[in-house]
Amino acid sequence: IGAGNIIDAALLVVDAKEGPKTQTGEHLLVLDLLSIPTIVVINKIDIASDEEIKRTEGFMKQILNSTMNLKNSKIIKISAKTGEGIEELKKELKNLLDGLNIEREINSYLKMPIDHAFKIKGVGTVVTGTIHKGKVEVGDTLRILPINHEVKVKSIQCFKQDVNIAYAGDRVGISLIGVEPESLFRGCILTSEDTKLKVVDKFIAKVKILELFKYNLAPKMKVHINIGLLTVPATIIPYKMEVINDKEEPIVLEEIKGGDSCYCIFKLDDNVVIEEGDKVLIMRLDLPPTTLRICGFGEVIGFGDVELKKIVVKEGKVVKKKDKIYIEGLASSKTAGERLIGEKVYVPEKNVWGVIKGTFGTKGALIAEFDGDVSGGEKVVLKRVRKWG
Repeated sequence: IGAGNIIDAALLVVDAKEGPKTQTGEHLLVLDLLSIPTIVVINKIDIASDEEIKRTEGFMKQILNSTMNLKNSKIIKISAKTGEGIEELKKELKNLLDGLNIEREINSYLKMPIDHAFKIKGVGTVVTGTIHKGKVEVGDTLRILPINHEVKVKSIQCFKQDVNIAYAGDRVGISLIGVEPESLFRGCILTSEDTKLKVVDKFIAKVKILELFKYNLAPKMKVHINIGLLTVPATIIPYKMEVINDKEEPIVLEEIKGGDSCYCIFKLDDNVVIEEGDKVLIMRLDLPPTTLRICGFGEVIGFGDVELKKIVVKEGKVVKKKDKIYIEGLASSKTAGERLIGEKVYVPEKNVWGVIKGTFGTKGALIAEFDGDVSGGEKVVLKRVRKWG
């Protein structure tokens, strides 16, 4: 999953004799969700029978056909040991890369997730990573988040060549002044002073749960979130925007399941470095590795507070006596009824709305004005929102 955030294309390697495993499916799912162009490579054809090779190829075609973005991926059969098929693989990989329209954000602020940090004698602290955005130059003063360390670039290497400047898309090693490697960890990001990255322990995402995911997710459930190179435990609170009495409200969902789309608040156990538009994957790592543990995916849309609500539904009955129309069953007393004045009610049977105008008597009967005909005896529904949690 971490690699999926720093590559332009992928080779998914499958053993010709053994065929695809659970992790093959998980890897393909990640590549599909992140829309990464992929070539499937069936390896070890030198030790597999024709029947085994045919079976593995058939399995992979079935799996590819179940994806959203990878249905037309090429399948190449090779032997890494004998070299059979390698030239064809090189050709297909070149064709794939030549056909990609890769646009690098060079004129942006610097964003480079750090995947390794170590000390080299005579050089000092070296960090490695792939530059996501912007450029870096020898002498630049930069910042490492989330630890908020200011550092200076001493030297840059790109594919073992010393360079003065490197750009988005380059894989680099950078020697830094001002930080020890022991201070750095997976999840640290090297960035420039004009960065738009945020250090947060909570964010909001628009989420889609995978059709294949067989379990439900509920409010306050523990999940794991992958953001870039980092996977952190988080508490999930799913909600949807729903119009209640003419006002759009964020209503907490009791559960979400495969195929559902919604919004989610994620409260993280650790700080992460993130920005709007970042892709996240949601996982249930408490499930056994033989089952699908990726629940779904989402995109970060904000960091602010949302005052979550729940819906409280009450049901009553329309009563019609002579020239009076009133409602019974929504309030237990006149005092309780007075608190409902101005609330909207709905008669599902007639698709009629009404407004509570006052009370009638001492037992909680309510006078209502409806925008259509009611004859008495119909069920009437009162929906109100309350603060959740």
